[in-house]
Amino acid sequence: MRTRAAVYREPNVPLDIVEVDICKLAAQDVLVRITHSGICHSDLHVYHGNREWETPMILGHEGAGVVEHVGEGVAGVRPGDRVVLSLVASCGRCRSCASGFANRCSAYMGYPIGTYYDGGHRFERDGEVHHSFCTVGSFAEHAVVHYSKAVVVPDDVGLDVACLVGCGVPTGVGSAVNTAQVRRGSTCVVYGCGGVGLNVIQGCRLMGAAEIVAVDLLADKLTLAERFGATHTVNATDHDPVAAVMEMTRGRGADYAFEVIGSGATYMNAWHSIGMGGLAVMVGGPPAGTPFHIDATEIYFGKALTGSMYGNSSPARDFPWIFDLYRSGELLLDELITQHRPLEEVTAALDELDTGGVVRTVLDIGPE
Repeated sequence: MRTRAAVYREPNVPLDIVEVDICKLAAQDVLVRITHSGICHSDLHVYHGNREWETPMILGHEGAGVVEHVGEGVAGVRPGDRVVLSLVASCGRCRSCASGFANRCSAYMGYPIGTYYDGGHRFERDGEVHHSFCTVGSFAEHAVVHYSKAVVVPDDVGLDVACLVGCGVPTGVGSAVNTAQVRRGSTCVVYGCGGVGLNVIQGCRLMGAAEIVAVDLLADKLTLAERFGATHTVNATDHDPVAAVMEMTRGRGADYAFEVIGSGATYMNAWHSIGMGGLAVMVGGPPAGTPFHIDATEIYFGKALTGSMYGNSSPARDFPWIFDLYRSGELLLDELITQHRPLEEVTAALDELDTGGVVRTVLDIGPE
């Protein structure tokens, strides 16, 4: 069987839309016909080549679609199910999974980011192995995933909205709810108001934060941040955000600061924005080797720092909860979508994301 896919080969070169062969599926595999895929900054990081990626690679990891085939070892999904694809696979048995941290699954974290849980691959073209980004590869008409990555979507939720729950939504909301466990009445500052940052803001709102300060370079994103729950905004083009936060808090500093860009400079800003007893949560993924220097005495006096890969989310637990919040009107998802584009315009959509002109583009790849 063949399918069309958008393939990355080298940095900043337009993706190739080509046909690839789907290889023999394993017992725990699920074949999904992709209907929609969000475009995330993580895809942009690959496109810019900020790490050593396995190539050629089918990009995309915020995918949703319809199950076409399941292996004999698959549990939980069946052909015909409408599913959203998770960024992470989980075995359900290791210490991390049993503790509620499927994002740290020790059984499946050890493989390169484009290699499957069994060490193999699922796509080829003319005998050449094609890897799948995050073993999803949703910029394609079909994806093959481990069954733990396929979570059923409620019938009354559109797959164009559901695809965003594959990465950006749980990463953002989870960083506030699971990682920081934001306290009611607290002050939070969020650096970066893109697709993930807006969801951090939503997570802080859901947790009852009294003040949520949104920081960005673009005025339209700050306006959108207010719609998602920000109580204050700072345009970092015009103001020193750390100084602004300190002024707002009368020198006390924020209780929580979230960095959602992946830059060494904003990592430092997040750290300096919190006061004693505050927590800086690093959500954005910086390029490998990015330096980060802090004064150890600040840690001694109570400031804390933590990472938040995938918002410490467990898809089987958190995705249904997110869908319930969306259906009740407590969580905004439709408002995250700036535009829809066909698969053939994926490179143009990546370029638009790079300029900051969009929050999320959703690729319409096939009918629901």
